[in-house]
Amino acid sequence: MFRQSVSYRGWMIGLVAAGLAAPASGQSTGRGLEIGGFPAVNYDSDEGYGFGAVAELYHYGDGGVTPYVWTLQPTVFATTEGRRDFTLFFDAPHLLGGGWRLDAWAGSERHIATPYYGWGNDAEYDETRVTDANPSFYRYGRTRRRLAANLQRDVSGLPVRVLFGVGMTRTSVEPVPKGEGTTRYAQEVVDDPDVTEVGWSNHVRVGLVWDTRDRETAPSRGSWTELIVQVVDEALASDWSYTRWTLTDRRYFGLGSRLVLAHRILLQGTSGHVPIRDAQVLQTSFKQQEALGGAKSVRGVLKNRYVGKGMLVWNIELRWRAVDFRLLERSFHVTLSMFLDSGRVWAESIDLGDLWDDHHRGVGGGIRLGMGNNFTVAFDAATSEETGLPIYIGLGYLY
Repeated sequence: MFRQSVSYRGWMIGLVAAGLAAPASGQSTGRGLEIGGFPAVNYDSDEGYGFGAVAELYHYGDGGVTPYVWTLQPTVFATTEGRRDFTLFFDAPHLLGGGWRLDAWAGSERHIATPYYGWGNDAEYDETRVTDANPSFYRYGRTRRRLAANLQRDVSGLPVRVLFGVGMTRTSVEPVPKGEGTTRYAQEVVDDPDVTEVGWSNHVRVGLVWDTRDRETAPSRGSWTELIVQVVDEALASDWSYTRWTLTDRRYFGLGSRLVLAHRILLQGTSGHVPIRDAQVLQTSFKQQEALGGAKSVRGVLKNRYVGKGMLVWNIELRWRAVDFRLLERSFHVTLSMFLDSGRVWAESIDLGDLWDDHHRGVGGGIRLGMGNNFTVAFDAATSEETGLPIYIGLGYLY
């Protein structure tokens, strides 16, 4: 079993900033501007003390639109040892009109201790390799600067959207963070561990999205299914050439007025020459995530614990909206959940014969504190065979 200091090296404090700003008018009916904030304080033995904030701004116009006219979500986070994250996400379902939806993501993320435990579904962890001489043996440094945008268009008369996307990503990798000792990444991936790798991964992508959810934030019924194909190619000024496809099916079943069973299954495959830093990406039509393991895929399993060209993620979650209340003239609610997450990777192509074999699983529960129509603070805790009790604090629902 992993030591607790490895499975959860940090602590975070979160708070809904209900007083950041008042809605323009009638928040409960979805009008005007709604603003929520989330200050975060963190300590991590690799990255030091951290501090920052995330915020979400929702504009509903004169009301009558769902989920909102547009949302703007900035994030600022820094640590005393050099981590620097500055990101901005914009989503506008009703700004352009004519059935068009625009979303865009821009930012710079410097992670001085990104996990890498090895390639494939049976990558082993040996805690004796983490020593004073090699304090970051299962880490590497990564700075990612990314700009991406997607356009989605409704298909008349159907709950279907077509998706077109473009993006450019510049990533630099330090095989040995802070130049201390050696790492598994330096031993297995690069020819010269003293040289910072720099590369571009520019892409185009297309997709189909089937969406019958009754609402986008915390749906109680419906489905959200998508197939996305992404192409990264040297013709786009990339340093790599590969194709990634992702099929995701999410379903929501109302079991009464306050109980919801939520289910997600995701299958992703990649062909071509994909670098490890890109193989850790899980693509969706909304926001890019990382996997396998961590807050966005298999909770309870360490972040990016398993990496491969094929990936399966399966989640099932029972959500109970326990209480609704008002505070400072704002509406709040509390939702409790319990969940089971599971998944695996394939080093190369997906083998359908062992689709449900050799899974890595996490089980746990969580609390969601919702404010207004969309802003939600998330607290999850989970455990697995390899970890103690990792805690995840963030915004929104996993799916």
